[in-house]
Amino acid sequence: MDKPRFHIIYVDDDELTLKAIGRVIRRLKPDWTISLVKNPIQWEKGVLKNQSLSLVISDLLMPKLKGDALLEQVRQHYPGTVRALITGDTRQKITELATPNVHFVLPKPFSEDDFANVLNSVERLYKLPIDSETRNRLIGIEDFPVLPDCVRRLRATINNPNSDMEQIARVVSEEPPLVARLLQLANSAYLGFRNRTWSIETAINRLGIQSVESIAATMVGHNAFQHLSTKEHYAVVDEHIELANLSKSLGAFLGHDKAHAERLYLASVLSSLGELMAREVGCRDSGKNPICDLPSRFDTALVVSSYIIILWGYDYELAEIVLASGEASLLSDSEQASDGALLHYCRQWIRANDIEKAKLLQSWSANIGAFFTQSYQETI
Repeated sequence: MDKPRFHIIYVDDDELTLKAIGRVIRRLKPDWTISLVKNPIQWEKGVLKNQSLSLVISDLLMPKLKGDALLEQVRQHYPGTVRALITGDTRQKITELATPNVHFVLPKPFSEDDFANVLNSVERLYKLPIDSETRNRLIGIEDFPVLPDCVRRLRATINNPNSDMEQIARVVSEEPPLVARLLQLANSAYLGFRNRTWSIETAINRLGIQSVESIAATMVGHNAFQHLSTKEHYAVVDEHIELANLSKSLGAFLGHDKAHAERLYLASVLSSLGELMAREVGCRDSGKNPICDLPSRFDTALVVSSYIIILWGYDYELAEIVLASGEASLLSDSEQASDGALLHYCRQWIRANDIEKAKLLQSWSANIGAFFTQSYQETI
């Protein structure tokens, strides 16, 4: 019988917690191999000779070796391993703990769903249609952004069946720049609303909850991209919001329901993450960077976007849409490939000049061409 594909080491000096979380992991992933280690300085004893190390989870506050230092050792010895940190230290913000050594931060109190999210994300990373070298290079790259705390709270509120619009608006209101941007978008002529609004609840209703979540994820994440100016960050996000508006409208034109159209919006905005990351590490200034020469058949920025999307706990299908939007023919004939092709059309259209747009209209199918012909006529 083949050995389980995934191997996890969990480190915690508290034996009761160690065993309790070990039971949770075994229940969630019975086919995984798990090594429980109580002594942090002996974490390497959990490594198996004949099985690659997929994930290391460590508590933060431990004697002799703190969790963040332990994960730094993991990164040095096993750079292709996903790393997660558990913390009950409420004095530190998640963004402060999100060092190059950490992919996930699990603040206490956490739930079984929080653990499931980490484990599922690891599986999804291995499911991406990229080669192992590319995958390991991505995992080993430093300074990938951790999901912003505000977005984490926003997603939890959105997914809570007992939450209402007032509670969602309250979380959004914690980030004044985000409020300003959402109000600006909700009052844009593109949406066609005659009356202006200064209510964040109305703005969320107009834009749609998933749209708001995607905008929050890319805008609030500015703190994670420390080498980007606010102006450059917002310019990238705005370009992808334009892509999102166009793709959502094209989806509606093709008969997609509201939920499907909003998913296109979400994929479009989140596809900006790879471009932001590439600019953060200087990829646009120099080719001497591991992100710039990934050995992948897909568009590099979209590979990075898909990787971050999965690390942030979104489902695999969303990452697949983003990958397919670079070159739809690379993926199978599926709904995700079709959605990716739709985003690809919209991206081509936005970046084309008038002469190029005329050529695109001639090469596209009649129904796609009809939408863009209408869009083109409205802009001239």
